[in-house]
Amino acid sequence: MTGLVSGLATHIQSLLQVKHALGLPYTTSQRHLHDFDAMCAAADPGQTTLTREMAMKWAAGRPGEHVNGQMRRITPVRQLAKHMTGLGVDAYVIPQGIPGKQIRYRPHLYTRSQLRAIFDAADRITESPYGALRHLIIPVMFRMIYCLGLRPGEARQLHRNDVDLAHGTIHIRESKGHKDRLVFLSPDLHDYCRRYDTAISPHHRDRVAFFPNRTGGFYSRSTIDHWFSELLDGADPPITASPGSPPRVYDLRHAHVVEVINRWARAGRDPEALVIYLSLHLGHTNPDDTWYYFHLAPDFHPDLRRLANTDLETTLPEASHAVL
Repeated sequence: MTGLVSGLATHIQSLLQVKHALGLPYTTSQRHLHDFDAMCAAADPGQTTLTREMAMKWAAGRPGEHVNGQMRRITPVRQLAKHMTGLGVDAYVIPQGIPGKQIRYRPHLYTRSQLRAIFDAADRITESPYGALRHLIIPVMFRMIYCLGLRPGEARQLHRNDVDLAHGTIHIRESKGHKDRLVFLSPDLHDYCRRYDTAISPHHRDRVAFFPNRTGGFYSRSTIDHWFSELLDGADPPITASPGSPPRVYDLRHAHVVEVINRWARAGRDPEALVIYLSLHLGHTNPDDTWYYFHLAPDFHPDLRRLANTDLETTLPEASHAVL
């Protein structure tokens, strides 16, 4: 990592080397450590130990900052301090309990009509006057997130070589939990992606990203969030935020999972036998994370409500196959 300028730069670099050696992307935490380094360099450029004053200045909440974001900011600095003390260097470790308990976001549950309105708005996106091909990208990217239940970052960071249009599969690289997985395109989505690739390839013959920006690279998270806000505003009728659960791109993933579970219930399929496959499909390292979705589905069979509160290991039987 370049650009480290404070007296803590050597220790930050050492921590990053350890994390990368373990195979961890550590991307967001690395960015926070870079910002922390800049703060330390500006406030006390000669300081080579991590003092309480420095740590707590960083830990202080910022105007309008969500507690979850504050926690993500604090964690790598806490890890840095522990790394330094492990090397015998004085460092103040931010106490546990700061900033408080993480708040679990309750997803916005889109109705079928809202989903239809979002994708209709995506199909109405016009060509950008600045040369970007968003009118080709937006309808496909957001459909892929919903139809496959991808995390937005997984779709945004897809490499062209990750999408096998010959066989209809997508390789998801080291996502949450740092594990790869393979997901399968439905026939209609497979055909949709092939038509998209044919349309965009003449503009970016040597692109790295499946969804390329003007240089053939990857779009930022903020761009994807901005696009989604456009779709919400452009829906007919517009989709507005509800108290406690403003619509997010990530909620398209929730919508996919809820639809799959409800489809099982309507078809009389056994969710206990299928949940393990859904976990693999979603990239969950812990099947308990998948059971969380059973609390979200709006029209569950009553038995599913019961199953959502049972011990997974005592209820999960053997299953020979699953169809998502």
